[in-house]
Amino acid sequence: MLVKIAAHEDQVRFSELGRLRAWHVVGPSRALRPGQVLHWSTGARELVLFRGRSGGVHALAAHCPHMGAHLGGGTVVGDSLQCPLHHWRFDGRGACPGKTAQRAFPVVERYGAILVFNGPVVLFPPPEVGTGDMRWGTSAPFTVQCDWLPVVANAFDLEHLRTVHHRELRDAPVVERPDPFTLRVRYTSRVTGRGLSDRVMKSLSGNHIGVTLTLHGGTLLSVESDLGRTRSALLAGLHPTRDGVSVRLAYAARRSRLPGVDWLALQVSRWLFTSFLRRDLSVLDGMRFNMAGAAEDPVLRQVLDFTASLPEAPEDERG
Repeated sequence: MLVKIAAHEDQVRFSELGRLRAWHVVGPSRALRPGQVLHWSTGARELVLFRGRSGGVHALAAHCPHMGAHLGGGTVVGDSLQCPLHHWRFDGRGACPGKTAQRAFPVVERYGAILVFNGPVVLFPPPEVGTGDMRWGTSAPFTVQCDWLPVVANAFDLEHLRTVHHRELRDAPVVERPDPFTLRVRYTSRVTGRGLSDRVMKSLSGNHIGVTLTLHGGTLLSVESDLGRTRSALLAGLHPTRDGVSVRLAYAARRSRLPGVDWLALQVSRWLFTSFLRRDLSVLDGMRFNMAGAAEDPVLRQVLDFTASLPEAPEDERG
């Protein structure tokens, strides 16, 4: 999907989510077992991922460099992927002894999910979200029937936070750009809503919620909440679909030494985050994003500038 982004009044460019040189969420780690092969696309580039017999996950361009056979029909042999046509074997780096190498892509497993970088060279490290004492779970993806930029802008729309999510800011938000690939907003809010999830959040936080919202490369959005007595974290991966943009969540809660408490805390975290996000779906479905209107908001203006600056994969790397 193409999005027209006006970074400045005299500058217009187009950006496609699947072409952003960034980390993309492929799916939960548990979905790819040793010896399995997965065909996956960024929307602009086809990849195959496979888990070797030793447990590592690797990502290669989908079509064999020899005659173009699709490696999604290949077989895992040890820690290599064997082409179904002539049985060339490519290791996780794409090497095939005595043959043409295949293009490989960086892969990491974090937050219960598989992340792949859309480019052969990593431009920035995968995000660091939450703390080491957190337990993570993943949800099934859901689709929002609009383009990706409205979804991103919605997360940073603090007026929307008040009108739909029943939160009021306690102080002015702080916007940071620590590097060219990261946009971060910090703020503290209080609950004004009266729904069940609102009351639970108010009780957990003492009505003093510190939030750190970060956009990583345009494709990953993290939310870290400090509720005083507890902390929670969320990582949302955005992926283009025919109907809009798919959102897959990884959510976390602090580990506990008490039996069963980990599981309960994780379910509460999932419920609070999904309850919060569910309010957005009916609002964003069918949205035609008005960038001129968004640019009137000082925070959203920085979101537009940031997304306009993100690099895309060169034409010769795609497909």
